Amino acid sequence: MFRQVISFRWAEGVSPEARRAYRDALDGLRAIPELLALTWGDDAGHFDDNFDFVAVMDFADFETARRYVAHPLHQTYVRDHASRVVAERVVVQHDWDPPDP
Repeated sequence: MFRQVISFRWAEGVSPEARRAYRDALDGLRAIPELLALTWGDDAGHFDDNFDFVAVMDFADFETARRYVAHPLHQTYVRDHASRVVAERVVVQHDWDPPDP
């Protein structure tokens, strides 16, 4: 499996409505077949210097993650949502073996 973890800070002045639209658009990415799992959430707010939001995405491997990035739905999400509300981001990608059920 290949996992991508993205943490970011909202851009200054981003409205609650724009944040909601971002979350809705992020959930819409579940329609891309290469995305096997998506978990996201807002920071709990316990520490002032934390990032504001995180998304964890799982793919079968790096090549399927690349196809996901090239998918038109993902490109629209980046153009119409992420590029407008994200001020700063950190991405960590790694291979991992899910636990046996």
